[in-house]
Amino acid sequence: MLIAALLFSVASCEPKRLREAVFDLNDFSFGLSVNRLYENELKKEISLKYSAYSDTVFNYKQGIQKAVAVKYMVSAEKSEGPFAKFKNVSFYNMQSLADVNDNLMMISADAKCGYGDQIRLLNDLKAAYGKPVVKQHIASFTSFTWRIDDRTIQIQLEVIPDYENDKNKKSDYLNPNGGFLKSDSYEPNHVYQMFIHIFDNDFIQELKEQYSYAENGHKPYFYDYDEKTVSPY
Repeated sequence: MLIAALLFSVASCEPKRLREAVFDLNDFSFGLSVNRLYENELKKEISLKYSAYSDTVFNYKQGIQKAVAVKYMVSAEKSEGPFAKFKNVSFYNMQSLADVNDNLMMISADAKCGYGDQIRLLNDLKAAYGKPVVKQHIASFTSFTWRIDDRTIQIQLEVIPDYENDKNKKSDYLNPNGGFLKSDSYEPNHVYQMFIHIFDNDFIQELKEQYSYAENGHKPYFYDYDEKTVSPY
């Protein structure tokens, strides 16, 4: 009976597999099994509307190859339904990075998201977690980062600081309560995007050393996480 109760307790802590329910990026435990989370998706056939894969990440030092992580990715068109959500945004592209023992280190996702929805998400996170650390490290995008308890939440929005915010920034830091404008785009029918990275604070050093699987260039920015980053605002 005790063993059965323990097994039930462990199972109850696990979220449903992808597609059994929309994964809530605002409410999950880093103790989940990443392999189990993606299990059903990896069995599906790849098509023009859907793809999923997992791959081992290796580190090469002094001529020795060592497995250091496993990356997982799912991507689908909108007609296939979202894999994840974070407050008011739905995600059809999602990536995860686990260590070789299946410990979740980071989840990333991206979405097509208009300026209004991006600002709404930013305001919701500021209301929940306070002022973020704000920097620009990718052209036309601004990153907003909250380090809280066991995790760090970072969103990269396709917005730029207004003139006053840029003019009065302190070092490389922007005022989180300053103005942010829609990024300029000269592409016809440009679709604005946002990216989110949620990573386990216990794996910051490993992620800084090993993280290289982003295929779109929008990697998380870890700042100077050798020490806790404190915004001057």
